[in-house]
Amino acid sequence: MEEEKYEETIGKYAACRRDGNVPGCGSIGGSSDGESGDSKEEQVTLRWMQFQVEYAEQVKNMAKAYEEEHPNVKIEVEVIGDDYYDILKTKASSGDMPDVFMTAGYNEINTYKEYITDLSDQDFVDNIADGAKECVSLDGKVVGLPVQMSGNGIVYNKKIFEDNHLEIPTTVSELEEVCKTLKEKDIVPFTNQFKDDWLLGQFYNYAFANMESTTDYIDSLNSGEAKIADTQEMKDIMKVLDLMLTYGQEKPLDASWNEAAAMFAQGKQAMIFEGIWAYDTIAQIAPDMEVGLFALPITDDPADAKMAADVNGTWHVSNTSEHPEVAKDVLNWIVTSDAGRDFLLKECQVIPAMKDMEFEGSNPLSKDVAQYIADNKTGLWSWPLWPDGFYNESGKKLQECISDGSGNVDGTLQSLDDLWGKLAGTN
Repeated sequence: MEEEKYEETIGKYAACRRDGNVPGCGSIGGSSDGESGDSKEEQVTLRWMQFQVEYAEQVKNMAKAYEEEHPNVKIEVEVIGDDYYDILKTKASSGDMPDVFMTAGYNEINTYKEYITDLSDQDFVDNIADGAKECVSLDGKVVGLPVQMSGNGIVYNKKIFEDNHLEIPTTVSELEEVCKTLKEKDIVPFTNQFKDDWLLGQFYNYAFANMESTTDYIDSLNSGEAKIADTQEMKDIMKVLDLMLTYGQEKPLDASWNEAAAMFAQGKQAMIFEGIWAYDTIAQIAPDMEVGLFALPITDDPADAKMAADVNGTWHVSNTSEHPEVAKDVLNWIVTSDAGRDFLLKECQVIPAMKDMEFEGSNPLSKDVAQYIADNKTGLWSWPLWPDGFYNESGKKLQECISDGSGNVDGTLQSLDDLWGKLAGTN
């Protein structure tokens, strides 16, 4: 089938699936006049690549469900955790981009702007939640489908808190008192997962999330008008890091997610800095453990206790795809079909980023984040707005500070200033 004819018929098929009254509805590649047609359907293979490893099996199930409804389409799913962006950049530079790929949105879209398809005319666009649309916008166009809203902060063991009559802290002083009480009971307050530089990058984001205007502050850093070392919120977050180290396990740089999850799930440590995605792993190890999630406090003003929450992952269609209409149809199918919505709301149990969806899952961490969002007590996930490379490299700078053990806060903040200036081109 010629490409022009293929695009025409798949357009009709997508419209037929939506409203069921388009003349000539039938299988893609079949006859367009309503006949059953004996011509062989054109086989389409889409390559799908994303970084959300917590949904690896779910997205593969989603692909199978779409394939069952569209027998001539095959979706090859590749889920990569570590080094995702390095691999994606390699694919881009070698002309091997997947048909559908994922970014964190915001500035990360700019990195791949020459490979991204404008999706502004797609049906799902008007249904994107207002708080999620900026994340997938570029130059006035919508270029992605937001996967979900998400959040991170302090995951805590509810039984430990209840047994020791502890309230959720909303200030740094209250957090320190919680830690002191736990230590007196021979309970390790914090499991520190600081072998993972990406997690320290997310931890560092809380300083940005507590700004009066995160985006204005980032603009000031990019222009050289503001300095990290001169910013109070940056000094505040370093104090919280010191508190977590003081009341955490020994050798915090030895624990990555697997080790940290195992320690926390034993029920002998009370808190861990993580996000909603941690629940599945914890539940697999300790299915009866009751956990919750609260905002990391970095000041002594309860009003500053905001949950860092934002869109977590956006799907894009590559403009190098040989089958862009099929790729667009998959994205529309995810948020309009029963099977697609079940994938998001029931299998992945996401906090939806679409106006006509509501959270239906059982993940207690997601429930807590959804409540913070409903109460309008959230701050941005700012790392997609940082200069390319600052996310992981800032985590490495904090690792160096931890490893040094000297508490050289001024030196660490200056090194972060130098790194930002280098990556933003202001040095």
